[in-house]
Amino acid sequence: MFYKFLHHDLTYGLLLHWKRCIVTFLMFFCLSFSHFLTLRIYELIHPEFFDAPVTTADYFFAMAGGCGQPEILDGAPSFFSIPTSWAVFVLWILFACLYYPFVELQGIGKQLMVLSGSRWIWWLSKCVWAVVNTMVHFLLALLSSMACGLLLGAKPGMQANSYVALELQMRMDRLTSTTTWDMGAVFLFFCFSLVAFALMQLALSVVIRPVFSYLAISAYLFAGIYLQSPCFLGNYLMPARYDLLTGTGVSTGQGLLIFVWLIALSILLGGLCFCHMDVLGGTSD
Repeated sequence: MFYKFLHHDLTYGLLLHWKRCIVTFLMFFCLSFSHFLTLRIYELIHPEFFDAPVTTADYFFAMAGGCGQPEILDGAPSFFSIPTSWAVFVLWILFACLYYPFVELQGIGKQLMVLSGSRWIWWLSKCVWAVVNTMVHFLLALLSSMACGLLLGAKPGMQANSYVALELQMRMDRLTSTTTWDMGAVFLFFCFSLVAFALMQLALSVVIRPVFSYLAISAYLFAGIYLQSPCFLGNYLMPARYDLLTGTGVSTGQGLLIFVWLIALSILLGGLCFCHMDVLGGTSD
């Protein structure tokens, strides 16, 4: 029965939303183009960073890398700015996981759940759908960014050049490498972090309305932009702040443990809350 639910969710919650997938691809293709314009400036003012060729990983890292730790200096002007493309990237992927489970529940999903005789089957199927949906949109964004890079002359590869640190407002004297980084592990952890947030949003949507869960998580993420602390998990959604890239970054090992627990708690507590929800009225018992 679970596999029938999952097939239904993947079909109606992902495949039939192919237009959203196209929007995802085109949106991040256009956002990645801004990196090409930035390159023209850096090639003039920082030619020493371009001994190695620009790679496709540079394009995705520049678009979705976030920003370095903000420096707070008394009496000095602050040049810190919100990483706009990162915010669009994260908020769009979370938005793509927002409404389908509860829109489906108001339609055929309610009848299917009654026929199955188990709310847990419905809930676990939606959790798997959220994981798959998040990964698909992440991969679409990665592929579109790399496609943009290839069309603009970038070399295919997962090695990112350290000049991108300038664009992401990272401290150059704290980088773990002065030449290139291998971004495979960075992008994998980034995707895993997004999956954890998507499941947390799904669980929170059971307690409050989906739009309120989206707004609450968005506010929490934006708070992490200004404060680099493990208490603000949004820092783990910024590759520019990983200890794999900067000496003062957040620990990816610690983040992995946190997100494993977050995923487990989101699935368990969200399922328990859903089992006590009045599906007809949409409130909890």
